[in-house]
Amino acid sequence: MTTQLRQDDTQIASMAFDHLCQVVAIDSQSDERSDTIPSTEGQRVLAAAVADFFAGLGAAVDRDDFANVIARFPGRGAGADAAPLALMVHLDTARGTAAVDALSVLEAWDGGPIPYPKNPRLRVGVDTYPAVAEFVGQDVVFGPGDAPFGLDDKLGLTHLMSLARLLKDNPQIPHPPLYLIGRPDEEVGRMEAVVGLAAYLADAGVTSGYTVDGILPFEVNVENFNAAHAAVRFPSRAVPVARQARAYGVQIGGVNTHGATAKAEGYRAATRFGAELLAQLRAGGAEPVPLAFTSNELRDCDGYLELALTGDDAAARLAAACEAVIGPHLPRGASWSVDPAETAPAEADGAVDDMLAFVARLLASDPGFPLAAEASEGRQGYSAPFRARSPSAGGVVLDVRLRDFDPDGLEARKAHIAELARGQAGAEVSIVDQYVNMGPRLADRPELRRWALDAARAVGVRVREVPIRGGTGVDPFLDKGVAVANVGTGYFAPESEKEITSLQMMAAHARWLVELVARAAHG
Repeated sequence: MTTQLRQDDTQIASMAFDHLCQVVAIDSQSDERSDTIPSTEGQRVLAAAVADFFAGLGAAVDRDDFANVIARFPGRGAGADAAPLALMVHLDTARGTAAVDALSVLEAWDGGPIPYPKNPRLRVGVDTYPAVAEFVGQDVVFGPGDAPFGLDDKLGLTHLMSLARLLKDNPQIPHPPLYLIGRPDEEVGRMEAVVGLAAYLADAGVTSGYTVDGILPFEVNVENFNAAHAAVRFPSRAVPVARQARAYGVQIGGVNTHGATAKAEGYRAATRFGAELLAQLRAGGAEPVPLAFTSNELRDCDGYLELALTGDDAAARLAAACEAVIGPHLPRGASWSVDPAETAPAEADGAVDDMLAFVARLLASDPGFPLAAEASEGRQGYSAPFRARSPSAGGVVLDVRLRDFDPDGLEARKAHIAELARGQAGAEVSIVDQYVNMGPRLADRPELRRWALDAARAVGVRVREVPIRGGTGVDPFLDKGVAVANVGTGYFAPESEKEITSLQMMAAHARWLVELVARAAHG
């Protein structure tokens, strides 16, 4: 039976759009370089706004020193004495996200290229991205197109705001005691930010919850990746540069996607493009000497490669190599440009060449499992060399994301990186575990899945039961006995300038959450 609401879908969509516009106007990107919690002041600003919003709807609101926001609504109707339920989102967005004052809406989208105001070169349509077909015919919501505007996880926050408003306006809907929560620093994996929050919920008797942080429309997740981070350091070594060589700088724009959707969206990192550019030049008879490589701090898929080349036609050969390697990816957001030539130094740091050679060897190796994120989908893991940096101690460090649903598979990926590094003189590897698959600890909590599926049937939408190709930062909650599954929010291209959702998706997801809490009221 479907819950009857005072608002129709058009009214819910309008309300949700207002909520989304409010929260994306606040810059709340987190910063892994910071040692504070939250890592940025913008998260405190958003936390205050969220606290005021929920308080205005009658919630008892708590905020801690880490900018966790907890809005408590008492149970009512059949759920008055039911076990409490937590619904959580993260307040931070990934670095490189830009706050926006206005969003665009394209009514009754026909599937053709979306007209991003600040990026007309970007082509997002059914022909380039078949996954967006489910948005055809809907009123598509999108940003300027030059940076992500934060649907991960501000769309989830929007859904919680809409849920709270709908419950306020429809007092006949039963629900258990609800804890609607915004947490900080999820994007940077700062688990210590929520250890106290997890204890708070456990002390309050909360044993069930959801993160509202999925990507796909109406997805339900009870599994996620096991994750680790590998840092491969290449020591400095002097390499001579030909006296007649000139130095060329290449600005490389990668294809920006979340690792979860890397294959569908054609992800490419500048680290891979850089390695392929060297291979392309060398295959054509050139002898490039890499001088420097640095990934962009805000968009680690972008980077700057400086290299020395000889010959009067060096600039033309470099441009041809860029067009051959990067050109095919321009419709998906890649870019390249070559700076004017300058005098090359007498020596280069061989660590740059060693790092790019390692990237090439890694992606060309065949350990029996997928390596590049853009070659991985479904239940496959990946070992993605996504960023290069130059530490103050010298040399170059390559950061590699290691992901696998199987713990043994993650160990195999660690061993594979270590083995490749041993084959490169002087390279050193350090590996840090990040998070674990929540699946085994949710196996005895089938009601989390059942409530979400029953709610979807009531709304008349199709549920997708898939594992999360990422994580939701719930380990501290699981450690305290708070079982937390994840549900989708309904958008395309997380953490990318291509982000889109729709008014219809926002209305349907709000209705889904209403049905979910109503079903949780009955246990």
